[in-house]
Amino acid sequence: MQLHKRLLRAHWPLWVILIVYFSVGGLYAWRVPAWQTPDEPAHYNYIRQLAQAGSFPIIEMGDYDQQFLSEKVRPPKTRPDVSLDAVQYEDHQPPLFYALAAPLFKLFDGALLPLRLFSLFISGWTIVFAYRALLSVFPNQPEIAPLAAAVLALIPQHIHMMAGLNNDALAEALIALTVLLSTCLLVNAASPQVEAGLSPRLLVGLGIVVGLSFVTKATAYLNLPIALAAILGASWGRRSVKTITLSLAIVIVIAVAIGLPWWLRSLQVYGGLDFLGLQRHNEVVVGQPTTREWLEQFGPAIYLARMAQTTFQSFWGQFGWMSVVMNTWTYALLLVFTALSMLLFAGWWIWTTLMRGGRGRLTTPQRHVLSLYALLALGTLAGFLWYNIQFVQHQGRYLYPALIPFATAVALGWTFAAGAVATRWPPVRRYLWTAFLIGLAGFNLYLLWRVVLPGMDAALF
Repeated sequence: MQLHKRLLRAHWPLWVILIVYFSVGGLYAWRVPAWQTPDEPAHYNYIRQLAQAGSFPIIEMGDYDQQFLSEKVRPPKTRPDVSLDAVQYEDHQPPLFYALAAPLFKLFDGALLPLRLFSLFISGWTIVFAYRALLSVFPNQPEIAPLAAAVLALIPQHIHMMAGLNNDALAEALIALTVLLSTCLLVNAASPQVEAGLSPRLLVGLGIVVGLSFVTKATAYLNLPIALAAILGASWGRRSVKTITLSLAIVIVIAVAIGLPWWLRSLQVYGGLDFLGLQRHNEVVVGQPTTREWLEQFGPAIYLARMAQTTFQSFWGQFGWMSVVMNTWTYALLLVFTALSMLLFAGWWIWTTLMRGGRGRLTTPQRHVLSLYALLALGTLAGFLWYNIQFVQHQGRYLYPALIPFATAVALGWTFAAGAVATRWPPVRRYLWTAFLIGLAGFNLYLLWRVVLPGMDAALF
């Protein structure tokens, strides 16, 4: 009991953020009409098939109908009498999220809301893991972790997605857990105990989490290079090549052992080297706009401009199936906020790393962890660009695996700016996260009430 009280007192900002997150997210899950988050009916049908048939589905020709989706599903006012049983183009996905959700499907007789709340609950762990990671790497600046957690939690499009039914929730939680374990590895490596950075428990934990990522979603495969980079950062110059090799092998062997059965099953089902079913998926989604078609139709300049605009708008909020948008002035303000945040982060970086006499030089673990975040951001961006080489997928949600680096940059930049005011009024920097939390929560509720639900012809209550 005393331990629980100490944890509550020590981490009360996290509890406040989670309460706000689940309250706002719960409203989105409850009131957004069924099937009005991207790919939701396809994810639902995966769970339905698994729960009813007791076996994992196989993606086949006919599981994707571009005209049906455009006319019956993607319009914000979906007809409730239209059967969506044939929308099954996510049947190639790895199984973990769906296997966890299948018992809920049975328990609540296929009701959508419990499944949405399940997705929302899993996504809450992303906030917890990110908060703990930042608290570990910036122990003397406790204001950074809650500010980053508040930003991560309440980006409107992100909370809209997490309050829908999709496997992104588990993928992002596993990415955040990999970041946390990697951070612990790097922080411990700098401790006086020479072997602390190669804790067997952390290595085994990383192997298990990376393995679970292999059976969750392809975007979570970024966890493998993140984990391996953390091991190299914690070991390089401090331990023998044999020790480093053994550490890398522990993570790789455990992870591959978890992912191998699913890969073998996919190879048997889809043939060739299609161990993720992605080649079959690309064959099935006939009619989806391709990048080549758009380049021929619009030309490179217009294509890139549309890509940049749509990606930015849908990162912050382009709801439903990209059909419900905010006002132009709202996007303009968000653009100003984003640009200002990145400028402040650049200012923090220059002051901290380049300026002589800069306040609070970065420690070795902080440099390593921020490099790890940069690797995660670059890997996410590379995956986004690779996906868009073939298909037109200018959706900002594909950048969400890098939300922890983004939120950290925002937090570092704004706490740096608040430092000038904090010399005269210290609470400004300490409680800046509350201003972000209140502002973003209010913004989300405004959007739900005045933009999202009216755009979908639904009511708040």
